[in-house]
Amino acid sequence: MQVSSARTIGKERTGEWIGRLIENAEVVAPTAAQAGDVIFRKISSPVEVQWGSDNPLFPPKQVVLPQTDPLVTISRGADGLVVEPVYDERPRVLFGVHSCDVKGIDFLTRMHAYDLADTAYLRRAAALTSVSVACITPCPLGFCICCDAGPFLAESFDVQLTDLGDRFLAEVGSEKGGRLVEPSADLFRTAEAGEVARRHELEEAAKRAFGPETCHFASAMRRVSVGRVSAELWDEIAGTCLECGACNFVCPTCYCFSVKDQGRDGHWVRCRTWDSCQFRAFTREASGHNPREAHRERVKRRFFHKVSAQYFRRDGAVGCVGCGRCVKVCLGTTDMPAVVAAIRKGAWHG
Repeated sequence: MQVSSARTIGKERTGEWIGRLIENAEVVAPTAAQAGDVIFRKISSPVEVQWGSDNPLFPPKQVVLPQTDPLVTISRGADGLVVEPVYDERPRVLFGVHSCDVKGIDFLTRMHAYDLADTAYLRRAAALTSVSVACITPCPLGFCICCDAGPFLAESFDVQLTDLGDRFLAEVGSEKGGRLVEPSADLFRTAEAGEVARRHELEEAAKRAFGPETCHFASAMRRVSVGRVSAELWDEIAGTCLECGACNFVCPTCYCFSVKDQGRDGHWVRCRTWDSCQFRAFTREASGHNPREAHRERVKRRFFHKVSAQYFRRDGAVGCVGCGRCVKVCLGTTDMPAVVAAIRKGAWHG
């Protein structure tokens, strides 16, 4: 990063900046909810932003991939059924998001652009600009350093903020990011060399604070890609999975879905809805046959998709950003670090 490409903004002025963003776009940020929870939702005032919180349990992927996502409307016309696509291109700003969630959305966008491009998703993603906050202290359950998804980002970001105490250092990483900063140039100043140096010091300290890396993907990728994980081991792993689907729903990179039609005032809306590859019915065919009837086959498929070299080559990254949410929500012990360790070692310790 060049000194000339970085700016600083005093913390006392960030509220004014957020206020200007709200005037021109829908701003989604981490906010306080009931029982002390923090959730991503639309804000109407800068004071709603929860600074310095751990990752909210639910990732912000719903901003680009809603849990119920209208795709087309179907109605009866004079000449038969009329099908019209539904697009959501409202300008949105995702503010205060962590590095791992920025990488999660980047992963989803690449996936939805692959092969047959998903226009509904891509138009929504194109209208989104993110302002991320680099993590100077690792999350208690996070392992983003193992996935090249944090704690700081070198690419794939729009604007990245680093907390320097009484001010933020702001790096602009894209044209969209520049369009958020330039209209408020009066609130920023060019960063000094010492401030840029301090940002790099904080990044190195954050990396060291992770301690021993807990999710060694490379060796697990080699074993799972060439079929060196026994059926017996998959059975053991599956034995501690309760098939609740929580890991899918809180994962920033999961996108399993079903399609349902909803009747609304004489017409229908075809919606994409979140689903889970761990549910038995997910792969059941119309004939009643299920190619993944056995639980171990569903667990195996999930981690092959996340970790294998075949998908790494297609997607450009492992299907994990190290946010640690699966560790928090798993009712058994089939979270990503535990399964990767079992694949590497060829033994399941639960």
